Amino acid sequence: MNLLLSLLLAAWVPAWGRVSPSRRRSGRYYAGVSLSGAVASSTTHVLVLPLDVVKTRMQTGSRLGLMTAAGAVLADAPGRGLFRLSVFLKGLPPTAVGYFLQGGAKFGGYEALKQESFARLRAAGGEELTRRCQLPAMLASAAAAEMAATVLLAPLEVLKLRMQTDAAAAARGAARTLLHISRHEGLGALYKGLAPIAMRQVPYTMSKLVVYDQVARLAKSACVGEREHLRPCAIVLTGLVAGAAAAIVSHPADLLLTRLCGSATASTATSVAECVIADGVLEQARYLMSLGLRGAYA
Repeated sequence: MNLLLSLLLAAWVPAWGRVSPSRRRSGRYYAGVSLSGAVASSTTHVLVLPLDVVKTRMQTGSRLGLMTAAGAVLADAPGRGLFRLSVFLKGLPPTAVGYFLQGGAKFGGYEALKQESFARLRAAGGEELTRRCQLPAMLASAAAAEMAATVLLAPLEVLKLRMQTDAAAAARGAARTLLHISRHEGLGALYKGLAPIAMRQVPYTMSKLVVYDQVARLAKSACVGEREHLRPCAIVLTGLVAGAAAAIVSHPADLLLTRLCGSATASTATSVAECVIADGVLEQARYLMSLGLRGAYA
């Protein structure tokens, strides 16, 4: 979703989508990319937050289906009437802030690193070297940008998961929960999920951005002579392809993240949330492998 909205913004915002190649290394251009990515990432993650709440319940429950998980979330909601629906917005503040920071660093960083890499390749060996090294340069740029973005996102993602899996944290609110974690568990607890977040986000971003660039290039090649830029509908379709590929690649690590960084009192996933079996990266990888293909895509 965040990629889709970013790409739609790219189609309509001159500062990103329709600048000449000579201006694609300017500070104004990168600022436009970062701001578009930040707004798009924050907005779209907030829009799909109810689905994220249900997904988290499905991942921490015992083989719950979509509707069963949604009913379980609603059953735990305090209050009466429509106010109970606010339970589907658990973790809203850290989601909005976290993905604003992450989106800006990811999209802006990727574009800056990619353009800088291409410029250095052209200077070293011309267009032929640039063409041969294009894909590795794009993958490395996406990985580096996302790793930096993940460092910004990790504490807020942990905070969001605590609020979604712990009723006491949700009742305290984001600011007080942040203070509670810092005082009682230490600041290191906020980065407890850094490894699984990176395991999820880095492959996700590499797949998403590089697949989009490659599919967009193919689409432009198929429309040579018609338009210099893709139509919004083509951008949407290209973004959907890229987003689907990225979701498939990243889902197992997302499952691990939910079970690792949730509440230590969160119903059926207690032992996993307490990190009893997944303290290190290797242990986390072994745990994922032990789930099997079906379990990893729960």
